Amino acid sequence: MDGVTRIGVSLEPELLKRFDESIAEKGYVSRSEAIRDLVRDSLAENEWKDPDAHMTGVVVLICNSKVPDVYERMNSAFSKNSDIIDFKVDVILDDNNVMISIFVTGKLADLKTFSADLTAVRGVLRCKLTMVSPSKANMHHIGVRK
Repeated sequence: MDGVTRIGVSLEPELLKRFDESIAEKGYVSRSEAIRDLVRDSLAENEWKDPDAHMTGVVVLICNSKVPDVYERMNSAFSKNSDIIDFKVDVILDDNNVMISIFVTGKLADLKTFSADLTAVRGVLRCKLTMVSPSKANMHHIGVRK
Protein backbone atom coordinates (compact mmCIF):
# COMPACT_ATOMS: atom_id res chain seq x y z
CA MET A 1 0.00 0.00 0.00
CA ASP A 2 1.58 3.29 -1.07
CA GLY A 3 1.49 6.08 1.48
CA VAL A 4 0.91 3.75 4.41
CA THR A 5 3.46 2.91 7.11
CA ARG A 6 3.28 -0.48 8.78
CA ILE A 7 3.58 -0.50 12.59
CA GLY A 8 3.41 -3.21 15.25
CA VAL A 9 1.06 -3.26 18.23
CA SER A 10 1.42 -5.51 21.28
CA LEU A 11 -1.72 -6.38 23.25
CA GLU A 12 -2.57 -8.75 26.07
CA PRO A 13 -4.52 -11.81 24.79
CA GLU A 14 -7.75 -10.89 26.59
CA LEU A 15 -7.62 -7.30 25.32
CA LEU A 16 -7.03 -8.54 21.76
CA LYS A 17 -9.95 -10.98 22.06
CA ARG A 18 -12.28 -8.19 23.21
CA PHE A 19 -10.98 -5.88 20.46
CA ASP A 20 -11.56 -8.53 17.77
CA GLU A 21 -15.10 -9.16 19.04
CA SER A 22 -15.83 -5.44 19.08
CA ILE A 23 -14.56 -4.78 15.56
CA ALA A 24 -16.37 -7.84 14.20
CA GLU A 25 -19.66 -6.50 15.60
CA LYS A 26 -18.97 -3.16 13.90
CA GLY A 27 -18.21 -4.80 10.57
CA TYR A 28 -14.55 -3.89 10.17
CA VAL A 29 -12.73 -5.90 7.52
CA SER A 30 -9.39 -5.69 9.33
CA ARG A 31 -7.73 -4.73 12.59
CA SER A 32 -5.78 -2.09 10.68
CA GLU A 33 -8.95 -0.29 9.65
CA ALA A 34 -10.22 -0.32 13.24
CA ILE A 35 -6.91 0.96 14.61
CA ARG A 36 -6.84 3.75 11.98
CA ASP A 37 -10.30 4.83 13.13
CA LEU A 38 -9.20 4.81 16.77
CA VAL A 39 -6.20 7.00 15.91
CA ARG A 40 -8.41 9.37 13.90
CA ASP A 41 -10.88 9.59 16.78
CA SER A 42 -8.08 10.32 19.23
CA LEU A 43 -6.72 13.11 17.01
CA ALA A 44 -10.22 14.55 16.61
CA GLU A 45 -10.71 14.58 20.38
CA ASN A 46 -7.57 16.72 20.67
CA GLU A 47 -9.16 19.24 18.32
CA TRP A 48 -12.24 19.30 20.55
CA LYS A 49 -10.08 20.90 23.27
CA ASP A 50 -9.29 23.95 21.11
CA PRO A 51 -12.12 26.50 21.42
CA ASP A 52 -11.14 28.03 18.05
CA ALA A 53 -11.17 24.69 16.18
CA HIS A 54 -13.54 24.63 13.20
CA MET A 55 -16.16 21.92 13.78
CA THR A 56 -19.35 20.69 12.22
CA GLY A 57 -22.12 18.90 14.03
CA VAL A 58 -25.73 18.59 15.01
CA VAL A 59 -27.63 19.74 18.07
CA VAL A 60 -30.55 17.41 18.78
CA LEU A 61 -33.14 18.46 21.31
CA ILE A 62 -36.52 17.36 22.56
CA CYS A 63 -38.85 20.11 23.72
CA ASN A 64 -42.31 20.22 25.20
CA SER A 65 -44.27 22.37 22.77
CA LYS A 66 -46.94 23.08 25.40
CA VAL A 67 -44.55 25.06 27.64
CA PRO A 68 -45.35 28.77 27.26
CA ASP A 69 -42.77 30.75 25.25
CA VAL A 70 -40.57 27.71 24.50
CA TYR A 71 -40.48 28.52 20.78
CA GLU A 72 -39.88 32.22 21.36
CA ARG A 73 -36.91 31.45 23.63
CA MET A 74 -35.47 28.91 21.21
CA ASN A 75 -35.96 31.31 18.29
CA SER A 76 -34.01 33.91 20.25
CA ALA A 77 -31.09 31.45 20.50
CA PHE A 78 -31.47 30.61 16.79
CA SER A 79 -31.36 34.30 15.82
CA LYS A 80 -28.39 35.01 18.08
CA ASN A 81 -26.47 32.12 16.48
CA SER A 82 -27.71 32.28 12.88
CA ASP A 83 -24.12 32.45 11.57
CA ILE A 84 -23.42 28.87 12.72
CA ILE A 85 -26.78 27.29 11.78
CA ASP A 86 -26.79 25.47 8.44
CA PHE A 87 -30.14 23.70 8.54
CA LYS A 88 -32.93 22.82 10.99
CA VAL A 89 -35.50 20.01 11.00
CA ASP A 90 -38.50 19.70 13.33
CA VAL A 91 -40.17 16.32 13.90
CA ILE A 92 -43.42 16.08 15.86
CA LEU A 93 -43.14 13.10 18.21
CA ASP A 94 -46.53 13.30 19.92
CA ASP A 95 -49.08 15.86 21.14
CA ASN A 96 -46.54 17.47 23.49
CA ASN A 97 -43.04 16.71 22.25
CA VAL A 98 -41.02 17.85 19.25
CA MET A 99 -37.54 16.72 18.26
CA ILE A 100 -35.45 19.42 16.59
CA SER A 101 -32.17 18.71 14.80
CA ILE A 102 -30.01 21.76 14.08
CA PHE A 103 -27.00 21.26 11.80
CA VAL A 104 -24.20 23.63 12.76
CA THR A 105 -20.72 24.67 11.58
CA GLY A 106 -18.32 27.01 13.34
CA LYS A 107 -15.85 27.45 16.16
CA LEU A 108 -16.08 24.83 18.88
CA ALA A 109 -16.69 27.48 21.55
CA ASP A 110 -19.63 28.90 19.57
CA LEU A 111 -21.21 25.46 19.07
CA LYS A 112 -20.93 24.68 22.79
CA THR A 113 -22.39 28.06 23.75
CA PHE A 114 -25.32 27.58 21.36
CA SER A 115 -26.04 24.12 22.76
CA ALA A 116 -25.84 25.45 26.33
CA ASP A 117 -28.21 28.32 25.46
CA LEU A 118 -30.78 25.83 24.15
CA THR A 119 -30.33 23.51 27.14
CA ALA A 120 -31.18 26.42 29.45
CA VAL A 121 -34.54 27.10 27.77
CA ARG A 122 -37.49 26.15 29.96
CA GLY A 123 -39.35 23.40 28.09
CA VAL A 124 -36.26 21.87 26.48
CA LEU A 125 -36.25 18.39 27.99
CA ARG A 126 -33.01 17.10 26.48
CA CYS A 127 -30.32 18.71 24.34
CA LYS A 128 -27.17 17.10 22.96
CA LEU A 129 -24.39 18.41 20.73
CA THR A 130 -22.59 15.84 18.60
CA MET A 131 -19.70 17.07 16.50
CA VAL A 132 -16.88 16.03 14.24
CA SER A 133 -13.88 17.79 12.82
CA PRO A 134 -14.08 18.23 9.05
CA SER A 135 -10.27 18.29 8.78
CA LYS A 136 -8.56 15.92 6.36
CA ALA A 137 -6.80 14.06 9.19
CA ASN A 138 -10.10 12.59 10.29
CA MET A 139 -11.51 11.42 6.97
CA HIS A 140 -13.10 8.00 7.11
CA HIS A 141 -12.60 4.90 5.65
CA ILE A 142 -9.90 3.04 3.89
CA GLY A 143 -11.19 -0.29 2.69
CA VAL A 144 -14.69 -1.65 2.45
CA ARG A 145 -16.71 -2.91 5.39
CA LYS A 146 -18.57 -6.19 5.17
